[in-house]
Amino acid sequence: MKKGADNRSRAPAPLLSAGPLKVTGMDAGGAGLVRLPDGLEVIVPGALPGEEITLAYRPPQPGGRRGLAESFETVSESPYRTHDRCPLAGDCGGCPVARLRYAKELELKRDLLVLEPLRAQGLLEGEDAPVVEAAVGLPEEKLRGFRNKAVLYPGIPDGTPHFGYYRARSQELVPAEGCPQTTRWMEDAARALAPFLADPSLAPWSERTDEGVLRTLILREAPGTGERMAVLVVRRLPADFDAMKKKLIAALAPIGLASLLLNLHEAPGSAVLSFAPGATRVLAGATGIEAKLLDLSFSLGAETFLQVNTPQTPVLYSLALDRLGISETDRVLDLYCGVGTLTLLAARRARKALGIERVAHSIECARANARANQLGNAEFLALPVEKALERDDVKTFAPTLVIADPAYQGLAGGAAEALGKLMKTSGARRLAYISCNPKSFARDAAVLSASGLRLLSVTPVDMFPGAMHLEVVGIFEAPA
Repeated sequence: MKKGADNRSRAPAPLLSAGPLKVTGMDAGGAGLVRLPDGLEVIVPGALPGEEITLAYRPPQPGGRRGLAESFETVSESPYRTHDRCPLAGDCGGCPVARLRYAKELELKRDLLVLEPLRAQGLLEGEDAPVVEAAVGLPEEKLRGFRNKAVLYPGIPDGTPHFGYYRARSQELVPAEGCPQTTRWMEDAARALAPFLADPSLAPWSERTDEGVLRTLILREAPGTGERMAVLVVRRLPADFDAMKKKLIAALAPIGLASLLLNLHEAPGSAVLSFAPGATRVLAGATGIEAKLLDLSFSLGAETFLQVNTPQTPVLYSLALDRLGISETDRVLDLYCGVGTLTLLAARRARKALGIERVAHSIECARANARANQLGNAEFLALPVEKALERDDVKTFAPTLVIADPAYQGLAGGAAEALGKLMKTSGARRLAYISCNPKSFARDAAVLSASGLRLLSVTPVDMFPGAMHLEVVGIFEAPA
């Protein structure tokens, strides 16, 4: 291809104007959608359903489906807009729907994130979808300070050191030490550490240039106990870090941390921290913090997964376990068990529980958690789920009930097919599938349905108010 032709193919589409037009919907990323008189849909970041706007937009490139607005002016505000939830809404990219009234947010997220993927897989008929229940949201009074974990990025915007989050579709830092979803001590810790970003020993790391030191600041609070942890994730260790360490400990002393950790994360990319052996070391305090959830104790480290919404986590887990219908004679198989949270909760109700997880360190934690809670009827295997489901010892466990709580990719690597087979051969009567990605859930639900399982219910649970994200609890029943 000639150089001139290549340049022409990359040139942006012309900037056009339109409006006033009504914003009629949203996309899965939380941007508004308008339909032009010629039928073209245009994505309008920042616009809300029900607003009337004028806009400047670019039509889609060849092969594209939607245009993209570069700017818009509001003619009349949406009746669903609120100005009370978050002062950062519209700037911070983390919560694109925090400008909506919460009831409308729940309605839209159910429609966009749950109903549409299920319909695309042919699992719902018509407009009526009784199998999909209303989204379970937080009470209004708990929409602030509900997070037990914050992952903050460092930067020096306009010459002033800050921690915060990135603006939507950019690497531009929005200062957000005082995010209303986190607790006050997290704000205090971030503000105490921000001045250190001006020191070369803790300068913000740039993925583009690979310069700097600090990648992220992770702050955690253990549910049930309130114990506090801070983790500094660094790209490299500066030669004079010991001197910096003493200053950091002194600055954070008023916060009352139980654990101050350093995670050396040398790999490129956007992963939050390193899981490599020996990557995490103690700067001060304990190696981890202790949490209590539904009357069970759990140890949390830097790498340990736990749902970040403190008041909503018991709601999510109790809903799944209650719908599963565990009795004292049941044998429960828990897939993607992590540190054994659901396994142990199930073991309290069942005859026996078996947890499977590919990360060996998580299984070590799960076994320690079982001992700490004196649950000798809980066992664990460190194996990839798709391989474990083919093993004889898992088949002979003969589960009567199954829990699956996979990561974002869902039942990948043939796990959905293998699970369908196991359910059929073991005589398991019911499956509770907890998913953080309704799209992969819908894909897997189609596979499980094809294997003979019947989808009884799907309950969306909002773990991230303001964000375009929903967890779902799907209950499947095996044929009699």
